Amino acid sequence: EDLENLSNSDLKKVADYWLRQYLLKTTSNTNGKYFCPLKKRWYSCNKIQVCHYIDRQCMALRYNLRNVHLISAVSNTFDAQVQVEGFKSKHHYEYELYLRSIYGDEVMKYLLDKSKEVVIFYKTDYIKIINEFRNG
Repeated sequence: EDLENLSNSDLKKVADYWLRQYLLKTTSNTNGKYFCPLKKRWYSCNKIQVCHYIDRQCMALRYNLRNVHLISAVSNTFDAQVQVEGFKSKHHYEYELYLRSIYGDEVMKYLLDKSKEVVIFYKTDYIKIINEFRNG
């Protein structure tokens, strides 16, 4: 395909697709099932989603692998609607605990600092991300 001819909007969709493919390829699975570290259960590919701790609208972290993980749709959809005091939701509370467990407590400051960066993606940025995830 000729990525150069795609709009930025379409390139973002392609980059999101290849991010998911990369995560599926690099995340250990058992018989095609992926472990959700928040729910502590195995889920089929169609019940696991690419989740962002800091919302994906934040371009500085949209493709950052410390901010993006495969999480069950149950957590991402339903637990995200359950309130937990001091957190955006039950999903975010559990996600933060998970992030701290694998990256250490300093990850929260790192993500917060990165989330304040203003990042604009140009065509070349999307193409670079697509190629990294597609070839990774």
